Amino acid sequence: MSLTFANLAGFWALLGIPLILAIHFLQRQSKLVTISTLFLLEQMKRESLSGRRFERLRNSIPLWLQLLAILGLTWLLVQPRWVKPESIQRIAIVLDGSASMSAFREPLARKLETELTKLSLAAKTTEYVVLDSRMDGEPIYNGTDVPELLVALQDWEPLGSAHDPGSALRVGRSLAQTTGLLIYASDHKIEKLAYGAKLLAVGEKRDNVGFAGMDIAPDENGELKWRAIVRNYADTQQSRDWLMQSGNQRTAKRTITLEAGETRSLQGKFPEGAERIVLRMDPDAFALDDELPAVLPKPKPFAIAKVGTPKLDAAFADVLGSFENVIEPDDETPPDLILASYDPLDPSTQPPRAVVLLNQQNVPRTFMQGRIAAENHKYVEGLNWQGLIARQTPGIPWDERDSVLVWQGDRALIFFRTLEGKRQLFLNFDFTTSNAGRLPAFIVMLHRFVEDLRQEKIAGKTENYEITQSVPLSFEFGEGASPLTLTEQITGPDETITGTREVKLSQAALLTSPDRPGFFTVLQGENQLLTAAAHFADTREADFTQATSHSDLDAIEGELVEQHTEADSYWQIWLILALLLIILSWFHLNRPGPTADKKPVAV
Repeated sequence: MSLTFANLAGFWALLGIPLILAIHFLQRQSKLVTISTLFLLEQMKRESLSGRRFERLRNSIPLWLQLLAILGLTWLLVQPRWVKPESIQRIAIVLDGSASMSAFREPLARKLETELTKLSLAAKTTEYVVLDSRMDGEPIYNGTDVPELLVALQDWEPLGSAHDPGSALRVGRSLAQTTGLLIYASDHKIEKLAYGAKLLAVGEKRDNVGFAGMDIAPDENGELKWRAIVRNYADTQQSRDWLMQSGNQRTAKRTITLEAGETRSLQGKFPEGAERIVLRMDPDAFALDDELPAVLPKPKPFAIAKVGTPKLDAAFADVLGSFENVIEPDDETPPDLILASYDPLDPSTQPPRAVVLLNQQNVPRTFMQGRIAAENHKYVEGLNWQGLIARQTPGIPWDERDSVLVWQGDRALIFFRTLEGKRQLFLNFDFTTSNAGRLPAFIVMLHRFVEDLRQEKIAGKTENYEITQSVPLSFEFGEGASPLTLTEQITGPDETITGTREVKLSQAALLTSPDRPGFFTVLQGENQLLTAAAHFADTREADFTQATSHSDLDAIEGELVEQHTEADSYWQIWLILALLLIILSWFHLNRPGPTADKKPVAV
């Protein structure tokens, strides 16, 4: 059976040993007495002439009795407990997987080694399970060995955004069971944790300056510019050197100085002919926001064709002018969307993917009356249609299978129809005599509809993402369809790390951008679906002003010891023996000696 101690402070009682020894070193100096015989010398008390002084330690019964009494009292005070041979304790550790923890991986490892080694003494066997609070994979470690746990911790990469650890704590509690210990390791203090979890915080305030976002767009003169946001999260003034790199070309280093908490914008011309750039800043304790990779955005090409009466050409031109990256269809590029017209006097079948405008031959004289109301739909969510003015005309027939987006009175002004998976948007009013072309709600709705169709198109695009952001893609599926191939490039100042992995089509809907800043591509077979860059932009995780250290484990250690050990059943005997030793020592020191008036007798 293993031995542990419930009260380590009791070992301070051992300081009584040097105290007893010091007392026994102090002896009274002898007084010279002339007598005729020597047989009474041993019974004479030693008297001091000049006070106490250190002399040779004399071996005596009181000395050993007092030392044994000190040892006995120490044994009682440290409260020895015997570990039960069948005792098993379970400790589940949930690690905060948010990106800010990447700055405290080494302090976390040191603290876990100290605490777990100490807690493991409470039971014969300790089982550990380590989870990431993001719950994005298998446990980080599951076993009984602390050194192996620390080795597994070296491969852990906390790169997520701020999130609620509740789900991970629930799983951790189920693994640790009711009597086990659940630990949540983070870099900031949390007042109350669910499921009886104990907090182990290893953070501290650190100065950090980094990039917080980027935009690439033409300026008022049509010149392509990049604009990056830089933020100082520290409470003191900070200076950093930065540069821009495009391929093998680098700009000269420049210095930016920011006051405490200041946010500033950097901008420059996007290099002509370049497809991607990287902004770099002097590294600090938090490396994720020290680099900002970006690509020149290019949406999927989208072909729009016009059919129908020339009367609507002007209206069609207004609609086409509001879309980006629109191309003319040709023999090799079929149209992705058709702008069509509907004549109530000559009904006809509409193209499968179309925006259909009402073709009214005669100019109506009256305006439509009634309250305008929008349905709860993503195409018209948050849009104001109260300014729409349209004239009274015959309408386009619709039925209950259609989804009405906007009503005026009992008339469906705008509705869309899904036909064999193909969507059609109907404008059921005279567009040419209305003010819809100047109404922001109308333009936004058209953009949402077209972007939905563009997203469904299987074609390549170039975009910028934040790290771990969802990446929606359209791809071939079904029998014979190839899986997706994700290639990541993490570009450092002097080297580039490339990695490739396969993504099953069944998991493609869960695809996210990489968890580190860099460039990445997605292919399906030979078809490149995406060229992109991922950058860090989570300002909450880059702010270390609230980071702190705290531990709830000291209070729980005693409970674990009592749970998995049993107290010394002979403590009453040890207490009685200690008291007997003290009494015997007192008796030997104070036993009566020879009487003072007894005269030595000469022989």
